[in-house]
Amino acid sequence: MSTGIAPDQIEARGGSFQGAVRRMFDGIAPRYDSFNRWASLGMDKGWRHAAVARLGVTSGRVLDVATGTGDLAFAAERAGAQVVGCDFASVMISIATQKATTADSRATFQVASGADLPYKLGTFAGVLSAFAMRNVRPILRPVLGEMWRALEPGGKLVNLEFTEPQLAPVRWGHHLYTRVLVPRIGGLLTGGREPFDYLNRSIDAWLSPDEFAAVLSEVGFVDVGYARLSLGTVVLHWGTRPSS
Repeated sequence: MSTGIAPDQIEARGGSFQGAVRRMFDGIAPRYDSFNRWASLGMDKGWRHAAVARLGVTSGRVLDVATGTGDLAFAAERAGAQVVGCDFASVMISIATQKATTADSRATFQVASGADLPYKLGTFAGVLSAFAMRNVRPILRPVLGEMWRALEPGGKLVNLEFTEPQLAPVRWGHHLYTRVLVPRIGGLLTGGREPFDYLNRSIDAWLSPDEFAAVLSEVGFVDVGYARLSLGTVVLHWGTRPSS
């Protein structure tokens, strides 16, 4: 199954970065969950648990932006939240909806762009997103601004993202794993290695944790912070929409 040229290569040729991201994720959607379990060595469940725990919403409404196949949304629902998941990749949303039906979940899913969320001002007590901000890099501030707008005053944003490990031995092993093993096995699982080569380049080009925290502050979030997870390979960011 070919997923076409990677988004950064499309952008370099003058094409639509976001359009390429959508096509890429629609292409890998049928095998997305199995790949995530394998590529994360099973740690993805713990990352989602950490994000939901940091959000701390156990009864209000939560929005999962770039929900993919819905696993983070389902984790938030299990914590007691009323969850809406959105993603601009329609095949991903179809799979999330099917999973919700099978699991008798009340989480709802819809196709929507993070840069133009179809929700009123102050709708949600919390907003989540996981491993998506690299994929909206050209429109990062508008997307974060929409997440800020969707939050009620005092509501919290929590975001998971990959990052470069600080310790040299961990960084070396991480590079070997993500740059050599993941593209090869990901290619075998999905029929094409382009999305996984892009994954590595996007991590390399992404903001440092301090830089992303600064962007959150620029957009208007307060009480911004972050914590590194899994030997520094993943970072959990948070911020709050001011109460007034």
